[in-house]
Amino acid sequence: MFIGISLYIIGFLFVLFSIITLIMMFFADNAYPIISLFALLNGLMAMGIAKIVISLNNKKY
Repeated sequence: MFIGISLYIIGFLFVLFSIITLIMMFFADNAYPIISLFALLNGLMAMGIAKIVISLNNKKY
């Protein structure tokens, strides 16, 4: 359960900071947004995997 919750929190932080950097890149002249997009994708995947881990842990066969 701890791994699922910590993975969810880390994924949420990745999503939060990548959205903040994407917003800041609109005001920059020479921004390279592909790194922030990959960070956003990584955070969303981590949150999805954490949700699967938490739900499988709650079933307890």
